[in-house]
Amino acid sequence: MRSNALLALLGLLVVGSLGCEDEVRLSIPTATEVRFQNPPTEVDILLVIDNSCSMQDEQVKLSTGFEAFVEFFDVADIDYQIGIVTTDVQDPAHSGHLVETGGERIIRRSTEDAAEVFRQNVQVGIEGSASERGLDAAGLALSDTLLNAGNAGFLREEALLSIIFVSDEEDGSVLPVNDMINLFRGRKAQTSRDAFNASALVGLDLDTGLPGECGRDPTNPNLGAAPGERYYDVAVQSGGVAGSICEDDFADLVSRMGLASSRLRDAFELSRSPDLESLEVEMFLPDDPEEGFIVPPEGIDDDGLYAWVYEEDEEADLFQIRFLDLARLPPIDTRIVIRYEL
Repeated sequence: MRSNALLALLGLLVVGSLGCEDEVRLSIPTATEVRFQNPPTEVDILLVIDNSCSMQDEQVKLSTGFEAFVEFFDVADIDYQIGIVTTDVQDPAHSGHLVETGGERIIRRSTEDAAEVFRQNVQVGIEGSASERGLDAAGLALSDTLLNAGNAGFLREEALLSIIFVSDEEDGSVLPVNDMINLFRGRKAQTSRDAFNASALVGLDLDTGLPGECGRDPTNPNLGAAPGERYYDVAVQSGGVAGSICEDDFADLVSRMGLASSRLRDAFELSRSPDLESLEVEMFLPDDPEEGFIVPPEGIDDDGLYAWVYEEDEEADLFQIRFLDLARLPPIDTRIVIRYEL
């Protein structure tokens, strides 16, 4: 009897609650994330270039890309240093030693006729070892032994580090890729994610952008490239750029690698996946930091200034907005506020 009375009482409470005129309000969780266009002041860039017999054409194409590579360093007024080594660790004259064919081992903003020095230094020749060990070569170049000798002055204490690998063959270095990444990160005292990154211009399938043979010609063994899996892994794991060495023109790839090395951002990550209909981007430019403006995906004027897209890769736990025009990225010291519902 007591249980029946209790059930009756609960029934009255339920009916009574349904008769209330109070509105039921659902709270939708939201997120606000603040990002900044705040590149570093110093970056050291090490180019590791394959000097085996099949690399002449690739070296020539790369040699014309200096202006495209340093474009974003100039935009952000970053103090850069560029050094170049080969993938040959058999010849003691190479083995991580910076080349100076153009008369300078380290190319700086202050280097006279820097584009010409770059052009000459990048053309490292085609008489190197056929056992390409680019990761080992980079490790040697950054070793205390060489940094206290012929490579002195290249690796600065406060500068961030970028390494760019250019090869048409797979890396033959001894250690696993993760060990090499840890070695490169260990050369920098900074613990930030951006302290080190790598990019790779190697054997990638032109359609998929993944490691694979490309440009092979059975009548000419010097044409095309083998899959550059190890270089690709280093680039992906460190947040750099990977491009195919079989592309006809390197200009766009070199520009993207320069952007990645400069840390000037075209993409800004979110911490979680947003409800796309609620996604809102507000920018506060440095000349008026208190007055923001909403930027729709199509941009803010007829030319699509600051147009952006949302991108995500759930497997990689990556959610980001990316600005489309690399020539008109958010200016230095811009504050970007991103709001969305979950």
